[in-house]
Amino acid sequence: MSEAQVNPEVDNQSVVSDDSNNEDVDVFGQNEEIDKFPLLTSIIDSSWFQILVNLLTIYALFGDDIRIIAFDKRADDGFDVITIICMIIFSIEIIIASIVRADYFNSFFFWLDIISTVSQILDITQFNIAVGLQGSVAAKSASQLSQANKASKTSSKAIRVVRLVRLIRIVKLYKAASYSQEQAFKRLPLRTSTVKKSKATVYPSVYENINNVPIEQENLNKKDNNTEQRGSIQSHKLEGDVNANSQENRENQNMVAKQQQIDNSIPKVQEIRRLSMKEPSQVKVKEKKESRVSKRLSDSTTKKVIILVILLLLIMPLFSSDYYFEPSYSLAYAAEYFRVVAEIPNTKLSEINQTINFVIDQHKSFDTPVGYITNPFIEIENYETSSYQYLRESSKSYYFELVDPVLVGLDYIGDPVILFVSDNSDVESKNSIINIVNTLFVSAVLLFGAIAFSNDANNVALKPIDRMIVKVNLIAKNPQLAKEMKLESEGTQKETTQIENAIIKIGALLALGFGDAGSAIIGTNMASSGDVDPMLPGKRKWAIYGFCDIRNFTDATEVLQKDVMLFVNNIAEIVHSMVDRYQGSANKNIGDAFLLVWKINDSQWYEDGNEIKWSNIVFINQLADCALIAFMKIYAKINREPKILEYRNDERLSQRLPGYKVKMGFGLHIGWGIEGAIGSEFKIDASYLSPNVNMASRLEAATKQYGVAVLISSELHQYFSNEIKKYTRQIDKVTVKGSLKPVGLYTVEMEADDLPPSKQDYSQEEKQQVMYEKKQIFLQQLESGDFNGELYMKRNKDLALITKNFNQEFLYQFGQGFQGYLLGNWKEAHMWLEKAKQIRPNDGPISTLFNVMGETNFKAPSDWKGYRELTEK
Repeated sequence: MSEAQVNPEVDNQSVVSDDSNNEDVDVFGQNEEIDKFPLLTSIIDSSWFQILVNLLTIYALFGDDIRIIAFDKRADDGFDVITIICMIIFSIEIIIASIVRADYFNSFFFWLDIISTVSQILDITQFNIAVGLQGSVAAKSASQLSQANKASKTSSKAIRVVRLVRLIRIVKLYKAASYSQEQAFKRLPLRTSTVKKSKATVYPSVYENINNVPIEQENLNKKDNNTEQRGSIQSHKLEGDVNANSQENRENQNMVAKQQQIDNSIPKVQEIRRLSMKEPSQVKVKEKKESRVSKRLSDSTTKKVIILVILLLLIMPLFSSDYYFEPSYSLAYAAEYFRVVAEIPNTKLSEINQTINFVIDQHKSFDTPVGYITNPFIEIENYETSSYQYLRESSKSYYFELVDPVLVGLDYIGDPVILFVSDNSDVESKNSIINIVNTLFVSAVLLFGAIAFSNDANNVALKPIDRMIVKVNLIAKNPQLAKEMKLESEGTQKETTQIENAIIKIGALLALGFGDAGSAIIGTNMASSGDVDPMLPGKRKWAIYGFCDIRNFTDATEVLQKDVMLFVNNIAEIVHSMVDRYQGSANKNIGDAFLLVWKINDSQWYEDGNEIKWSNIVFINQLADCALIAFMKIYAKINREPKILEYRNDERLSQRLPGYKVKMGFGLHIGWGIEGAIGSEFKIDASYLSPNVNMASRLEAATKQYGVAVLISSELHQYFSNEIKKYTRQIDKVTVKGSLKPVGLYTVEMEADDLPPSKQDYSQEEKQQVMYEKKQIFLQQLESGDFNGELYMKRNKDLALITKNFNQEFLYQFGQGFQGYLLGNWKEAHMWLEKAKQIRPNDGPISTLFNVMGETNFKAPSDWKGYRELTEK
């Protein structure tokens, strides 16, 4: 690897993690639609346009009633103008929505909008007059009476129809509110940061492994084992007999044994074929039951529909005008009475006047007073109220009678018509008030009904689905988040919660199985709508690779037998938890070995030719420190944890390996690697392929030669912070097999003799919670820039214990001797190393260097270049 270059323009702010891919993943294709008309979309979705449409919708609901209540016919033209503007705006909205919204045109809401917009024509007074739904002038002659009365009745019917159609406009308000909520939901940001989770859900170890073995297959396996046992017995019998037989007999009996094994295998094959080719009709299907979600939703909906129907049946009659006003026919009787009086011979005009005044006075207390009277007598003036000329035709009722001119006297009458016109404006105003209350009531019923019906649907199905979509998108973007997602508590909607939690568990299991290296495989396949394709092209990544190995594992396996799984998993728990706490991830578990990776995000590095350059060197320093601290913590834990220390007292291990202790070797290196899927469509492993991964493995293997626990390459050592470098020393410079470039070998000063056991007495749940909290505390230190390697070494109990014998004088003397070794001054090197050995007699690197130099009697070869070839892999 070329020497790393640092970008001087980058600030030194601490960076712990960085996600270069900030694009939101959309597994369900919700964002696939491309907006072809962004300008129109911005107009129809703008706040000002929505406010305008909503205000005009409210006017369309109540404007005509307000016109009748508060204004006379002089204001009709102004209201007509506003209504026409409403129709124009609503028409524009329908056109734009049909263009920009894919599912709107010809939909249910499209036709409701059309009906509600067109129905506003009936609110235009001049239109009603033009089509004959409303009279244009007051009827004051006999020739106009029939037409006026017919127009009045038609107008009343039209008004009732308009008021019914007007209720459709309420749906427009509901639709606008629903669309606003939808847009608000779309604008909500996805939370990608994790929060503190419950103790039972934070760590992947809480997930149970489910192993479903078909009964038929299990029976076959038993049958197989029995067959093999019988075959073995028969084979032994044959061997006993052949001692007295010839070679020919032996061959014959071997052929018989083989044939018998073939015959024994035939029923098994037939059984497998019978099971695999079983007809679907022969398979018993369990009867499906209605789910709790479906039952709850259907029951709730049924109850609410019944309640609403009963409520409407009881309350709707209260909004009928007949409930409050009795129809009045008094003026009809008055007109007939006036005719009778007028036709009586010798009736005086004063009596006629008294009759008219009596009718007027009697009706002043009525809801429908007299507004206009026409009489046939020339000498008696017609009666008209001051407000009559401003009355709308819909507020008038006509009652007339024709008198006989002969009986009255031709000299006294003109037009032989007796006409009474009632002023119904008060009743019409009250009807409008009732209509407003009716509209408000229907609006409230629709609102609360919609809330009631949608509430259960949202809580039981829709909201869980929305949460599932968010979770699947987050897992597709970063599968490792699944391990830290919080499980939903099971309420009344158990099935949807179980499905939602199943998504989290499956995601967590995928993350555990594939690891950080398989995140791209999981995310790409989840975001893809096609078939599963795990064989994705590899990607070049930069990372710190750590390799650790359990010593004497073969002996431990032979001795512990089935307990070896518990043995390995106890160690793996320590290895994985420490690596996870210090910003790394476990990649592969290879029996007695573990491959650990501290991946460097793509945004933190770039290559300039053959040189690697870092965007933030502080981040690289911190990550390198984390990798070494993680291995030092593992080294301390395997020598302090009670469940690991118990193996020192295991009689089985002590008999095979006297004085047995769990020991591990560690190798650390940095470099590029190809991240991707290794295998085939039948089985894959997400891992890394690179000479740099092999280098980490070689370093771990070389720890045995040098008698140390950890070996670090010079490529990685250069990125340690100065505080951490104080605890390391270079012990050799070598070339490894397959590489001509010399690599410096470093180790860290630590000892595990006589360490006190850990006294933490936590339950498994409490231990997981404590570990999670410690990880968060360490993460906060990194993010805040407060992390200092030297202080952390002294304050952390494990690290302080294993470095308590740190000796600066020993490091100085060893350093002087090692420099003589590199320069070829081996005599001088021998002298300094002897001094260092007096301080630490059992130092492994000193013994190794003495062995190397001793081969040539502590005289450097003539071709010495300052490094040697590492003979063992």
